[in-house]
Amino acid sequence: MTALIISLASLFLFATAIAALPYINAAWRRIAGREADLQIWRVMDRRGIVPDNSPGTRAKLARAVRRCLLCPSIEQCDRWLGANAQDGLEDFCPNATLLEGLRPVRK
Repeated sequence: MTALIISLASLFLFATAIAALPYINAAWRRIAGREADLQIWRVMDRRGIVPDNSPGTRAKLARAVRRCLLCPSIEQCDRWLGANAQDGLEDFCPNATLLEGLRPVRK
């Protein structure tokens, strides 16, 4: 019975490690090949979003930056940004809902 539990636990850890590989790869590529700002800042700039400095917003942005850093859709986001698109972000961006909730600065 103990051998079965150890085998199942090992299998679970192995499966978890395999599932995390895309995120680890995305983070490594982002950190190693850092040439520009994170996409989240470029998207916010395009949409005219300047977040307020309230504690709730800072916490949300901290989570959003982590999601952006670990996002496996970097290339798709770069293509979206390069195309000067306004729509379609919600198709691949894990931060799309957060960005929709932030109000653009009125000029």
